[in-house]
Amino acid sequence: MSVKLKLIQAGIGGHGQGVARHFVYPSPDFAFAGVIDLNPDALRAAGAEFGIPENRLYTDYRTAFAEAGADAVLIEVYSPAHYEIAKSALEHGLHVLIEKPFTLTLADARDLVDLAKKQERNIMINQNYRFNTLVMTLKRTLANGALGKLLFAESRFFRYHDGKPYQRAMDNYILLEMSVHHIDMIRFLLDTDIVAVNGRTWNDPDSGYQGDPHVQAAYDTEAGVPVFYLSSLLGQGVPDPWEGIWRFQFEKGSVHLDDRGDGYGVYVADAEQNIVKASPVASDKDGIHGVLAEFAASIRERRQPAVSGEDNLRTLAALLATAQSSREGRTVRLDEL
Repeated sequence: MSVKLKLIQAGIGGHGQGVARHFVYPSPDFAFAGVIDLNPDALRAAGAEFGIPENRLYTDYRTAFAEAGADAVLIEVYSPAHYEIAKSALEHGLHVLIEKPFTLTLADARDLVDLAKKQERNIMINQNYRFNTLVMTLKRTLANGALGKLLFAESRFFRYHDGKPYQRAMDNYILLEMSVHHIDMIRFLLDTDIVAVNGRTWNDPDSGYQGDPHVQAAYDTEAGVPVFYLSSLLGQGVPDPWEGIWRFQFEKGSVHLDDRGDGYGVYVADAEQNIVKASPVASDKDGIHGVLAEFAASIRERRQPAVSGEDNLRTLAALLATAQSSREGRTVRLDEL
């Protein structure tokens, strides 16, 4: 067993508390070097639960990065603060794992990628759906080849989400806070990049959101497979699973991530409409467990991680191109960004 790497977690309330409890604390790869939060009560609670001494409970991230002797930081704060905290961490020589979205602008994301190269440190984005057992099963099934050529794909996601105050105030709400998962899944599942998008985002009167909570988009990919996407975070009624509902249309049948009679999972339907549920990929590192394991391995092996900052620039660019397409009413090529 390797000696555990020392990790500071920035953001220990709400979602961050759950990540700390269920993923970081039991991780075989990381031990807490400290935690950072603006809320002293959240800090004291985390210290008591995870055995972190009082002098390693910080309200100022710069002090934490300078004093705690950490190898890396996990950033679980609200997304508008990702850039400034990640930049400080890199300047202090730490490796960085950032909750999605990477940053709110491409300029900020590129700046962090360049700084990480200069500092010889890793940036990884927590696109945890790539490590989800169902998503990995879907990827394996799509690569099987038995159904012939892949013609197109469609994805939908509907759920009612009562956003936090910062989410209600931010631009590109649905794209950066939720669609970031599904658009990254397109790139991961098809082993391709998105080259152009024709999209529309919109809002409802009196929704309480400044940014749009609905999106409809058509994505062109380098693989030549168009992907059609429809999503809403004001979808009252029956919610979709977080990974969404997907159909991949092949020449000789279709592959689905859906419930086709035997629970939510991956199904294959041939031309005669015979439907078989795929057996899941065996994994003991599902979701964020897999993210943390990959992040640690990349540090120890001195290599770029899967879902590096540089890789995730392409997902972020696709999201922001969707917003630009909606504003300008035209197809936007990603090389314009």
